[in-house]
Amino acid sequence: MLRVLVSLIVSEIVVSEGEYRLLRLMAEKGFSRGSLGDASRLLGVDRSSLASLFMLLRDKGVVRVQEEVRILCSLTDRGLYALSRGLPEEVLVDYLSSKGGTASVAEVAGALGDYASIALGQARKKGLIEIMGGSVRLVRDPLVARGIIRPLRDALEACYKLGSMEPDLFRELKERGLTEEVKERELVVELVEDPASLLERVRVEASRLTSRMLKDGSWRMYRFRAYNVDAEPPRVQAARLHFLQEFIEVVRDVMKELGFKEVRGPIVELELFNFDMLFQAQDHPAREIHDSLWVKAEPPDVVKLYGDLVERVARVHEAGWRYKWNPAIASKLMLRSQTTAVSARTLTLKPRPPIRFFTLGRVYRHDVVDASHLPEFHQLDGIEGDYSYSFRNLLGTLREICGRLGLEVKFKPGYFPFTEPSVEGYVRLPNGRWLELFGAGLLRPEVLEMAGVDYPVGAWGFGIERLAAAYYGISDIRVLYTGDVEYIRGFRVKV
Repeated sequence: MLRVLVSLIVSEIVVSEGEYRLLRLMAEKGFSRGSLGDASRLLGVDRSSLASLFMLLRDKGVVRVQEEVRILCSLTDRGLYALSRGLPEEVLVDYLSSKGGTASVAEVAGALGDYASIALGQARKKGLIEIMGGSVRLVRDPLVARGIIRPLRDALEACYKLGSMEPDLFRELKERGLTEEVKERELVVELVEDPASLLERVRVEASRLTSRMLKDGSWRMYRFRAYNVDAEPPRVQAARLHFLQEFIEVVRDVMKELGFKEVRGPIVELELFNFDMLFQAQDHPAREIHDSLWVKAEPPDVVKLYGDLVERVARVHEAGWRYKWNPAIASKLMLRSQTTAVSARTLTLKPRPPIRFFTLGRVYRHDVVDASHLPEFHQLDGIEGDYSYSFRNLLGTLREICGRLGLEVKFKPGYFPFTEPSVEGYVRLPNGRWLELFGAGLLRPEVLEMAGVDYPVGAWGFGIERLAAAYYGISDIRVLYTGDVEYIRGFRVKV
């Protein structure tokens, strides 16, 4: 008795409800062996669902699954064209028949176009025509000629509809570039035994007990899946901004809280605003290729676009730098190398004081990537001014911005072409090292004269990536652009 019980346990096959339904369907439809495509058509189940169920049944020893490779025929683009228009020799026979059986080579070329040379060659090879003295003559009755061509025509249609044809005809059409071989991989499934006998041995494993099972007593034929009460629920990752973008929004909020209005400008900029308006001489080293990136495009005429501004820029440059200013250089297009270009554009609008503007966007330079440099990065640029504005007011604003971001700042005298006096700003990193963060200063009188502004203006530019590194305590700004998704998800944002 014990031996019989053990035998029954060993022979029992546990399947899921989906697998059981498939086995029942196969038994009803009489399917025991065939391709995945045949099974899909006969059973009315889509191929992807069938493939996954068959693989599960294979692992349980219920079915055998093998991959078979079939060589099929496929039409090339030329073959599809020949199928729609007709084979070249077929078109030639129809044309000669319409001309009474004879036409000149020139007439054939004009009527058949790029088909002409292939049609003449194939028709002559099949003994359908002869060419003498510049004339082409049909030497077979048109019906006989079409009958000679018909097997090839039928082969093209068979290749298109069925993917197969007679080997000799396929070889000829392949040599003519009308057909090609295509390998098709197909799964072939075979039950290890009769479906009806399999169904007697299967035991369905259900994931839940329903009221229907209790009412009709069908619960007796099921085995119920054990639940792991220690299992953790699925981890759902909530959507969030990248921590660098979150920091950029923090900076925007700080600037707006201090009363600054955000302005924007183009990424593809004129040298006029990127350099000339900032009193940077046209032979300045920063304009060389190792720093700036130019755009290959037809430059606009800055004289026509900004007539009065160009006159002031030319006058100030020639008086201050003592050289002949060239409007063609100022017209060149480039990827902006500093968001100060946006500040320059803003000042040319001659805003009424007091003014407080900032811009935050990407800039581009030909830099080598390292722990503190990137060729493409974000920059915060700000300007503020009034008739009583002073250098002390500028330092106070810069200290306030850094303070609101929780950063310790110190100042050091500096030099920039468009500010005087100028200052460099440094912030302390968690490792104690000081990182250069910004340059600032009062705009030179020459810049204000070119813009047409008659009150003092302070300006500064922050590298956002460096600022973010100091804010988050990161020593290498390349970490801000890491591709490690888990690192990004686990990054704790400072609030």
